[in-house]
Amino acid sequence: MTSRIEPARSVANGSQSRSREIAPEYEKIVAEHGEWTAMAIDLGQGRSTMPPAADWRLRRIVQVAADLLGKPLSQARVLDLACLEGHYGIEFAMQGATVVGIEVRESNIVKARYAQQQLGLKNITFIHDDVRNLSRENLGGFDIVICSGILYHLDVPDVFELVRRMHEICDRMLVIDTQVALSPRVEVSDGGRTYSGLRYREHDEDAGQEEKYEDLWASIDNDQSFWFTHPSLCNLIADAGFTSMLRVENPDMPATAADRQTYVAVKNRRAEILSSHLTNELVESHRPEFNDAEPNTIQVERGPLYRFLKAALPQSVKDGIKPILRTARLMPPDPTPEFLKRTRA
Repeated sequence: MTSRIEPARSVANGSQSRSREIAPEYEKIVAEHGEWTAMAIDLGQGRSTMPPAADWRLRRIVQVAADLLGKPLSQARVLDLACLEGHYGIEFAMQGATVVGIEVRESNIVKARYAQQQLGLKNITFIHDDVRNLSRENLGGFDIVICSGILYHLDVPDVFELVRRMHEICDRMLVIDTQVALSPRVEVSDGGRTYSGLRYREHDEDAGQEEKYEDLWASIDNDQSFWFTHPSLCNLIADAGFTSMLRVENPDMPATAADRQTYVAVKNRRAEILSSHLTNELVESHRPEFNDAEPNTIQVERGPLYRFLKAALPQSVKDGIKPILRTARLMPPDPTPEFLKRTRA
């Protein structure tokens, strides 16, 4: 089998020569565990685990971590959940962080450790385990927890338990990159709370355990998974105890569909509001699936007759008509504060 590991080529007298000092080990891994499937990791000297390719998701995750952590990445402790072939964890290790990667499929662990060895990284550890076994007692705490490409492969109740465990083990920030449901098709419950989303079939019902294990882009054992809607995922993160949740828009991920989103959840103490006791006493409520709040009236497209009358009628006439239109609910309530209404009168 031809290796994808190609050390830098030297050109002499129009001919090319290639060093193959590590190719046999690479080829042995491929023969036993299959080709690299997702992660093109630069190994130095022109070599990579796959043909070189840019990874926009990696770019995004590293940038938001560097922007929001509050200290250099080299001082961070990072956990990469369901790390696949290890690229994200390896990148943070190359940035100087202390990293732990957890992966349930042994074939991926072998490939991740191979890249680690080739890069001479001693500050990253790959653990062969199921993320559903996550605990602070076993691993300690982490400044950054990366949950990329795993949340939408879990079903209830496991997905709820994983989010709680990520909150437990997280000391600062959780980065979630996940599929989301674009409409609330079904509801599930946990702890007296209801969440909406859709169900996704991971495996055929008659698939055996070995078949599931070999399907590298699916769950390890559950036949179905649950995808949360954006509002329900926000509710779940708040219910777990995170104080803030941000949706990442930049760095951009070109040609990414609306049902794939990146979020950062921050674990901190609840900020105390000193200037307003009512504001300080506000309690987080579950957001609805659909926002029924009226937009600013400028957002409403008006017909030509409306636009003509608005331009032609004097202001005194329009002021007399508006209360009638508001009473008939053809216009939204007047948003002007009472003190300004009195001033105008």
